Amino acid sequence: MVSRKGLFNIGDKIEIVREETKDTKFYPSQILDITRKNTYIISGPIYKNKIVPLHINEIIGVSRLIENKGRYLFDAKVIMRNHGRIYKLELERISNIIKYQQRDFFRFEVAIPVIKKMELKTKEGEEILSEVCKTKDISGNGMKLLSNFEHKVGDKVSCEFKIDNNPIKVNSEIVRIDDIDTFDYDYSLGIKYLDITEMDRDIIIKFIFEKQRLLREKGLI
Repeated sequence: MVSRKGLFNIGDKIEIVREETKDTKFYPSQILDITRKNTYIISGPIYKNKIVPLHINEIIGVSRLIENKGRYLFDAKVIMRNHGRIYKLELERISNIIKYQQRDFFRFEVAIPVIKKMELKTKEGEEILSEVCKTKDISGNGMKLLSNFEHKVGDKVSCEFKIDNNPIKVNSEIVRIDDIDTFDYDYSLGIKYLDITEMDRDIIIKFIFEKQRLLREKGLI
């Protein structure tokens, strides 16, 4: 278990999470100093070589991804900005530090092409069975995959797909199988990731977060 104390330290790379007019932006930053218990000096966000102006008293999110441990987040208020030689912001933490939990990962319905591969043992040796499938939904810890191959619960497969042009390859296990009646597929497979990196999980979560935001904007959820 990771203690919440000391998760955000001088020199740590972080992300500023900011709700903007059209979407949610994630800007890379770094903690430059910690002046008091809940007060941080960070590098100001820059996008396409231009300063992103944050305003005094603006509320933003500050997150940090720790490899093999997860992503941690807190809300902060901008209490100072300095446009000197180095663009800096002073933030006051105004919430507890929280961790994204797997049980909280939203399962988002979306069709994403997936190349599913499984190693089969035959009399001649080993054979790789490859099938082009499609997701029914996806989350940070698994997916529902539409397939025509008759698997068994417990089968180990690898799944290769792209999220916003980011290639992801993850070894997975089939934990549920349902028969379905569609023109293109015969089975719905419940897939659990076995060795997904926190970086890849983060890419999926950001994708879902943005898609949810667009649906809320359209009044669909």
